Amino acid sequence: MNWNWELYQDVNEEIPKDLLAFFIRMIPPEEQPENPPKLLLSASETKRLQVNLGYLCNKGLLSLTSGISEKLEDDLYELRMTKSEHNPRFILTAATPQKFIVLHAFMKKYDGAIKDRDKEPARVRLRELQQREQ
Repeated sequence: MNWNWELYQDVNEEIPKDLLAFFIRMIPPEEQPENPPKLLLSASETKRLQVNLGYLCNKGLLSLTSGISEKLEDDLYELRMTKSEHNPRFILTAATPQKFIVLHAFMKKYDGAIKDRDKEPARVRLRELQQREQ
């Protein structure tokens, strides 16, 4: 079964601008917000992101052990962009039924593992989602 993905939405059902900035090129012009955030990804990076998200949707949870993703901690996974000039990273969670939610995105500007400061927005958003589901 194919999976879907969606962007995290806050309690007001709005996508935070810091997250939206990574996906704005994927939104049709007629659906874009009045004051869209500054573009963060190039056209080629956006295309690569679409390919990687398609791979996630086709493979489901199995894709989370592939070369483009890694488990960070309970319920949080990193999606890496291959062949990217800006080295964007995406933190997501698997939700049911068959859905990934992209919680946070950022530009990684250092070598080694993702730092706690980069994971924290995703942790906060995941806790908030879990509280809403109770």
